[in-house]
Amino acid sequence: MVPFKDNGHLSERQILFNTRHSSARMMVERSIGLLKGRFRSILDTLPLYRTDLIPKYIIACCILHNICLLQNDMIDIPVIVNEQNCVQAEPLQDTQREGIDKRNAIMYFLS
Repeated sequence: MVPFKDNGHLSERQILFNTRHSSARMMVERSIGLLKGRFRSILDTLPLYRTDLIPKYIIACCILHNICLLQNDMIDIPVIVNEQNCVQAEPLQDTQREGIDKRNAIMYFLS
């Protein structure tokens, strides 16, 4: 999904949606950054050719990461958030249009 473009005329619901969307996106990016730091195979290439297994591989990495945390196996990983990816400069594709429609539907549930 894409946030609403801030042209200075956003409603309160749209601003609230953008804030929550941004917070969730940043949390996901930090989590993926931690996984990439601990499991370097995620960083460059996954050792999988079947794309249906990739989500299971990522979930397994999450579980192993949580086990490491429970065992106090901490690592220092600098978290870098790439803000350049936040701006959409290309024309919308069909999948992006679907994301916009979903975004608009979710916005009305926020109060």
